Amino acid sequence: MKTLLTLRPVRHILLTSALALLACALVFAVQLAGYAAAAGELRGMTARSTATVVRLDGDSALIRFALAGGSAATATVAVDVRPAPGSTLPVFYDPADPGRAAIRGATPLVTTDRTTTYATATVVAAAGVLAVDVLVLLTRFVRVGGGTRRTVPIRRVKVQRGLLTRSWLELETPTPSWLPVYFSPALIGLATPSVAELTGDRRVLVRVGGTTFHPAGGLRTTEPRGRRLDNPAEPDAERAAAARRPVTLRRQLRADLPVLAVAPVVGVFWALVDGTGVAGWLAVTVLVAAFGFWWAALRGSDPS
Repeated sequence: MKTLLTLRPVRHILLTSALALLACALVFAVQLAGYAAAAGELRGMTARSTATVVRLDGDSALIRFALAGGSAATATVAVDVRPAPGSTLPVFYDPADPGRAAIRGATPLVTTDRTTTYATATVVAAAGVLAVDVLVLLTRFVRVGGGTRRTVPIRRVKVQRGLLTRSWLELETPTPSWLPVYFSPALIGLATPSVAELTGDRRVLVRVGGTTFHPAGGLRTTEPRGRRLDNPAEPDAERAAAARRPVTLRRQLRADLPVLAVAPVVGVFWALVDGTGVAGWLAVTVLVAAFGFWWAALRGSDPS
């Protein structure tokens, strides 16, 4: 495990996973607080009856209903879903204070349902992050068993598609194939072509000299789409020096900043669809931004 944690891609994945889990925890805490506030408004509403909607006034509905003793009462209920005037609906009310009532679509009921759904979604998302991390670490960084070994010429190509740039190794095999790899500074100074040792069949590990390049995905026989940039045949002095310099995780995160561009847009779309306003926009923006960093780390973004 100590050796595994020293690998730069593993540290990158774990760091962005921590950001995603922190975002889930923050959103979960906010939803829990909203649920507690809404549940507090509903506390004590233990009696039931049938209410008639008298009229609507903005986001409030005036309702009339019969009490347990036979007398009538009225209450003004804040609603997120506006009922039709004259319709009859089940009502919950506080026997000690009939003015406190709730009908279907009332704001506290909608809030409890929404916050429960969001909180559950964040728990599922956090569990998904942990499950995917374990799968990725086991399949891409832990060697299990042996496999055939062969020596083939390779070329390093950098491909930009959308907001993400990745490094690929083009394998000059009888059937040309491409393997995405996690970034290593050694990729910058890799000559074109270079001779590499490939180990494994389905899970391929690539070694060039004393450097190991871990796969960031599966081997494919179709060329990756996007804007392609090939390494030069021989690295110049600047590239050779860059290949010897470590790339910090801070620089890696700075290079991944473009993935954040989509977060506020998704937040606006969700807030409009779900009607959650600024709070919903902020929650979704934070989650999408954090998961964008995590997604870039899993895919093996290239900061060079």
